[in-house]
Parts: sequence; structure tokens; C-alpha cells
Amino acid sequence: MGRPVSLFSGYNQRENRTTNYCLLLLKMLYEENPKFFGQVLGTLVSEDFGTRIGVRFQQQEGKATSTPDGHISQQALSIYIETKESDWFDNEQLTKHLEALHSEASGLKVLLALCSEFQSEPDQRFQAIQALCHGQYKNSILFKAITFEDLIQALQLDHLPKNLADAISEFREYLDEQNLLHSWERWLDVVNCASLPDDLLIHGVYMCPATGGPYTHGRCRYLGMYRNKRVERIAEIEAVVDVESDDKATIKWRNVPGAPSQFIARAQEKARVRAEERPLRVFVLGTLYETDFQKDSPGGMQSSKQYFPIASFNAKSAAELANALRGKAWSEILLTPRTLGEGIPGS
Repeated sequence: MGRPVSLFSGYNQRENRTTNYCLLLLKMLYEENPKFFGQVLGTLVSEDFGTRIGVRFQQQEGKATSTPDGHISQQALSIYIETKESDWFDNEQLTKHLEALHSEASGLKVLLALCSEFQSEPDQRFQAIQALCHGQYKNSILFKAITFEDLIQALQLDHLPKNLADAISEFREYLDEQNLLHSWERWLDVVNCASLPDDLLIHGVYMCPATGGPYTHGRCRYLGMYRNKRVERIAEIEAVVDVESDDKATIKWRNVPGAPSQFIARAQEKARVRAEERPLRVFVLGTLYETDFQKDSPGGMQSSKQYFPIASFNAKSAAELANALRGKAWSEILLTPRTLGEGIPGS
């Protein structure tokens, strides 16, 4: 017997916990407004599918033998979700899911394959499953392969109540911490170091209060040092550690292999040079590389940070990215606001 979706699932396996959280958010959306749930499914599956979710209210709708004054109806719906942390889907297992779905009551039927990242194009990867849907099941079952990033983006709906928007933000942070999102690898976090350049130039770290608001940072692969209207250094972010005291620290995220204790020790050592209130967020960095990425708009950098999409450069390292950005102007790169729902890991 299956378990109900719950805030307190009790699952030990991370894969099962993640599935529970996915279902819980979808349940919350549906309970708030079935249209929200329909919009998400419309984004993930198809727009036509999404518009058919929920109760229909019709008046004077002609039927085969009568025309009732009013008609309230709701189409049957069955969605199976197979969740994997990585692309380890087994065609035999998916085929059995199709058989079970086919035996469900008539109505809308969908099988979703959900994971962090597919190793090849889904159309090629699941060719046999798609063929079964089109052939044996006469398109009565819709199959879609989606990533956690796809799901998060679909959940970003306009005009959501604050409690739901906050829950989605926390879910994105959970996925990020579990390394189930990969968009962070495609972003450069440029920080304003006009007042404290020695943190980077001498100590090889960036530090800020471990609080929200302007000090909140989303996960990125690289960090850029800004001062005097240009980014002059770039380094890979190896890890980010929240130092709560001289004796207590936790890793917020880790971008490169290595023992957590080593990153924590490095962060605590660097934090001791700052006589500031804790908690302190320490960005442990790799080698700093010189670059000359110019801010070409009037005035200086007003905010504490700015994010740049850098996937188009195909840089494999901080050295390659620094070289690619040398001589470039900010206006040459599409600046995308760091907000939820834009393919960027949230904060």
C-alpha cells in the first residue's frame, strides 16, 4: 500500500524524499487552485493537456439524447512519475508503468521520467518508450522526460500566494543542495569588492554576512571581483561555507570534489581575519585569474552582486573564462535578472 504525501514522509532514501517533496508542492498548488496545477502540467506536458485539468461548468450543452440545463464534469486523470537522481532509467520498468497506466480508468494518462540531467537527448534516449505510446497504446498515454530544472521552472507561476512562492523557493534550495540542479554551472557571480579587495587578492576568499536580502547569493560556478568599473579577477568557487563561530561551520554548497572538513577548515581560518559578527559566509576560491571585463554603462556598480550567463563561452575553467571575457563589455552579454523561473538556481 502506498503512503500519503506528507511534510513528514519518513523516507530514508533521498530519491523517495525528493519524490515526496515534488508531489507535496503539486498537491499544494492543486489545493490552492486547480488552475495552478493545470498551468504547471501544461508547461511540462502540453498546453492542451493543462487546459483540461479541473472541473468544467457548462450550460445548455447538447448531448446525444438530451440537452441538460447545466453540466458539471471532470475528466479522469492518471499521472505516474518515475524519479531518479541521475539518468538510470530502465526501459523494462518504464514499460511496466505503461502497462499499469493502460489499465487505469479512461481519461488523461501521463508517464513522467524525472531526473537531474539526461546523458543524451530524451527523444533518442526514450525512443522505444515513445514508440510504445504511439503504437501499442495508440497515443492514449503521453510520455515526457523532464529534469528537476524543468519542474522548478514550471512551478514559477505569476500571482502565487506568498506561502506557495516561499515553499517553491525552499524546494529549489533543497534541490540545489542535493546537486540535482545543474544550471549553476552556467553562471558568473560578480561581487562588488571596492571596499574589501584584500579578501580576494590576499586571502583568496570572498566573505559576506550569512544573512538574506542583499547578501543572499545563488549558487554559481565562478566568482568575479569587481572594482573601478571592471571585473579584474575571476576564480572558480570551490565551496561556500557558513561560519557560525570559531568552532561551528557548515557547508552551504560544494562545487568541486574534496573532503568537507578541508573546506570548513580553510573557511574558518580565513574568517578569523575578520573581526565581524557571525555568521559569516565564506566563498572558498580556486586560483584567481586576471581579466578585463568592462562595465560600459554610466556610473559604478550599485548593487553588491550581478549575475552573468556564461554558457556561450564554453569555458572549461576559470582561466578559460577570464581569457574569454578579457576586453568584453557588460552590454555584450545578455544580462538576465537573477530571479526564479529563469533557469538559474535560486538563493
